Amino acid sequence: MNEEITVVIVDDDPVSIRNLSNDLMTYPDIQILETTTSVEKAQKIIIRQQPDLLFMDVEMPKQSGLELWKSIQSDVHANMRVVFYTAFDSYLLKALRASAFDFLMKPYLPEELDEIINRFRSVFYRSKANMEQSMRRLLADDRKFAIQTVTGLLFLKRRDVLMFRFSESSRCWQLLLADRSEYKLRMSLAARDLLNMSVSFVQISQNCIVNLEHLCTIENKTLECRLYPPYDDIELIASRRYYGKVKELLEII
Repeated sequence: MNEEITVVIVDDDPVSIRNLSNDLMTYPDIQILETTTSVEKAQKIIIRQQPDLLFMDVEMPKQSGLELWKSIQSDVHANMRVVFYTAFDSYLLKALRASAFDFLMKPYLPEELDEIINRFRSVFYRSKANMEQSMRRLLADDRKFAIQTVTGLLFLKRRDVLMFRFSESSRCWQLLLADRSEYKLRMSLAARDLLNMSVSFVQISQNCIVNLEHLCTIENKTLECRLYPPYDDIELIASRRYYGKVKELLEII
């Protein structure tokens, strides 16, 4: 398993957060992005981090987990799944109606958490594999495909893509098209997701993925990258680490 499952935990009880965090850290493919005991902070954290899996307490002061989930559903990616957990089983039916992926009772048994993680893995990795296969098939003959930006679906062809650049300030990848228009992508998209779209997309540094169709040269000593006109005014520098990987991908005469 190459992909990590990203997680955010929301619970007003610090002890519950600590216990759940410790249990989740025993799974090698799970990365806890952030935790919070504050309902007020939770909304911003979830929208900013865009985790794959969200663990959220139901009974919290000021706003319940059910209400919080309902308020943010239009601002999170479609594949995010929520697991509600609480000591009150009366919330079970409400949680299911709120599109919960699963429900965990406090205190839970290790095998109960294990069952949820394994069930999520089967959905998560299968959807990742299906997405990669679909993207490779679509891009093989340069048919149009759709990519999800923060504002909506963008329809384009492989040759329309100039590069992807990671924005440290926004903490997300941004798509730069051949017409020089720029779009923010979902925070949940990782470099691996972008690279799996096409063999034409190669990573030249930690923060830059370029379309080989527009890449002209990489200087051996300076690692300066030049793009074909009219993009030869864009300054790009490859890193030594990724330059080696680019050379491995290509047939060099």
